[in-house]
Amino acid sequence: MSLIAEFRLFNPNFPLMDSLSTVPDMRLRVEQAIAEHSGQPILFLWASGDDFETFESALTADCTVEDSTRIEDTGDRRLYRVQVTERSEMVLYPAELKAGTSRLSVSVSENGVETRMRLPDRRALRRFREICDEYGVTLSLQGLYEDDGAAGNSQYGLSQKQETALQEAVSRGYYTVPRTITLEDLAKELDISRQAASERLRRGCHLLIKNTLGGTETEGDT
Repeated sequence: MSLIAEFRLFNPNFPLMDSLSTVPDMRLRVEQAIAEHSGQPILFLWASGDDFETFESALTADCTVEDSTRIEDTGDRRLYRVQVTERSEMVLYPAELKAGTSRLSVSVSENGVETRMRLPDRRALRRFREICDEYGVTLSLQGLYEDDGAAGNSQYGLSQKQETALQEAVSRGYYTVPRTITLEDLAKELDISRQAASERLRRGCHLLIKNTLGGTETEGDT
C-alpha cells in the first residue's frame, strides 16, 4: 500500500528563495511542474500577496530563474510561468522521480517548501530522506499515513474522503448561520463517528485554506 506524506523542506538555495526573501509576504502555490530534457523544471505557479511589482522585479534579478512570464491576473492573485535556470543546483525533481515519488501539492514561501507527496512504500520514503540529506535539504515530516485508495488527486491536496465530507457539510448547511445540521447528524450521513467527522472536516479545511490562500504554519501547528 502506498503512503501519503506531508513534508516541510528548506534550503536557502532553493529556486525562488531570493525572490521570496525580497517580498517575504508573498506565497506561491505550484499548479504544475514540467521537466525539460535538462531536468530543470518549468513551473506554473499562483502567487498571492500585496506587492506583485516588487516580486516581478525580484524574479528578473533571481539567479535561479531563467525566464518568467505573467499569464493571468485576477487582482489578488497572479499566475506565472517560471523556467528554472540550469545553473540552479537545488532542484530535487529529477531525483524524486527516480525514487518513485509523486507530488500532490506544493506551496512555497520564504520559509521553504510545504509538499504533500505520494510514495510507493517506506523504502521510497527512506530514499527521499537520503536525497534530502545528499542535497543538504532540511526535512521535517509533518504527517504520514497509508493511502487506502481514498486519497484522490484533488488540486487542493484533499483526500477523497475529506472532499466528500466538506461537500456534504456545505450542501447540508453545516457552515450556514444558523446551522441546519448538527455534527452528530452529519457524521451519521457519512457513516463515521462524531470524532472522525470533526477531524476530517478540520483537516480538510486546513488543507483547503493552505493550498488556496497560502500561508505557512508555525511550529506547533497541527
